[in-house]
Amino acid sequence: MTKQIVSTNSSRPILAAEDDEGDAMLLRLAFKRAEIPHPLIVVHDGQEAIDYLFGNPPYADRTIYPQPALLLLDLKMPRLNGFDVLAWWAARPELRDLPVVVLSSSSHETDIDRARKMGAREYIVKPHGFAQLSKLMQELCGRWLSAMPA
Repeated sequence: MTKQIVSTNSSRPILAAEDDEGDAMLLRLAFKRAEIPHPLIVVHDGQEAIDYLFGNPPYADRTIYPQPALLLLDLKMPRLNGFDVLAWWAARPELRDLPVVVLSSSSHETDIDRARKMGAREYIVKPHGFAQLSKLMQELCGRWLSAMPA
């Protein structure tokens, strides 16, 4: 289980559930390049995402692992996939205000429709280039976090 906090400022983090270490590293670099003021916490499967959101160990200390301002969710992950996380999240009224954005390599209409019906606020197919990813993360955070304090 690997976790990494990209920033140490006191803003609410962005939680990314991403099992591919290469994609996770690109996401970290894109956040840094886009100068996003929110720390990025990466978990590597759906179960870790649920554990983080629910405050299960090792994420029980909310001073170290505060509730995220945004959840970026891959669909194809081990243990529990993104749809499993969406189903769990949808059943938690206390997490209703947490925006969930699916960031997946799948462009299948069935995946897109299913994720949206399950409550994902947005569905984004992962771009192929780093510059596109950086720009996308900046735009995404602008859309979903602009009303929140950094």
